[in-house]
Amino acid sequence: MIYLLSRAVSEERERQSNLLPEFHLDKRPTALLSYEDVLDAHFCIVDFFTREGYGLGGIGVKDIGTFVSTVERQYAGYGSADIYENDYQKIASLMFGIIKNHPFYDGNKRTAFLCALLQLNRMGRIIKVSEKEFEDLMVEIADDSIQRRSALKELRKKKAKNAEILYLGRYLEKNSRKRARLNKTIKFRQLRQIVEENGFSFANSNKGTIDLVKVSRKPVRRFWSRDKVETTKTVLATIAYHGEGVDVPDNTVKLVRQACGLTDQDGFDGEVLLRDAQPTFQLINSYQSALQNLAYR
Repeated sequence: MIYLLSRAVSEERERQSNLLPEFHLDKRPTALLSYEDVLDAHFCIVDFFTREGYGLGGIGVKDIGTFVSTVERQYAGYGSADIYENDYQKIASLMFGIIKNHPFYDGNKRTAFLCALLQLNRMGRIIKVSEKEFEDLMVEIADDSIQRRSALKELRKKKAKNAEILYLGRYLEKNSRKRARLNKTIKFRQLRQIVEENGFSFANSNKGTIDLVKVSRKPVRRFWSRDKVETTKTVLATIAYHGEGVDVPDNTVKLVRQACGLTDQDGFDGEVLLRDAQPTFQLINSYQSALQNLAYR
């Protein structure tokens, strides 16, 4: 089970988990999600939005039967033959199903968005379209405006079965790419540049160590003089430091990325998900703007 910061949300997630039937599809392909995986994705969304002060119109599974059938769409088949030809179509079937079946009280589009990203990540891939375009795709599925897309119209004209899933599967394959691997010989000066570009800094070098600092700035309004900008620096971690030209060890780079939440969406195209971090939360941090927008669409 995934670790959630909100105790109340964690307890509700545990309660709902106990209501689910046993997942009987043990030999599932890596990219596909179980009941628990999808429930975790939803409650990570709930946990994030609760801590950010966003309201939700109810949390958790609305109907167990609908939830189970939605998740099992990925595994649909006849005997040993799958209905969907490849993992992209199977990912599309879950994404489409969550949005159209509304298995959760709220956050269905957000959960579908996150599940698709998580499944692509399991395939070693990331989307290469903007997060705004991927966000718009969720809305088009929800309001059926996706039916106006010419490629989908063509599939319908050919009387293709599961035309929406075929189209979305091709979309995911065409508009995703393999993740680039992080170069393990990054110099400290390169790491400093990446960190500073994303609102953090290194400071307080002392006896072979240096602090990783988060820099926050906010305007302070003053009636009798010009407004000023108040700067707050928070130490996130202390790491080893032996000079700007020295190679940074891989475990130190991972620590910095974890503390800063640096991912591909921050302009850092490397191992988007840290090996020692929870992928779902890394994706939420990476795509939080789109997820926040979907709350009101």
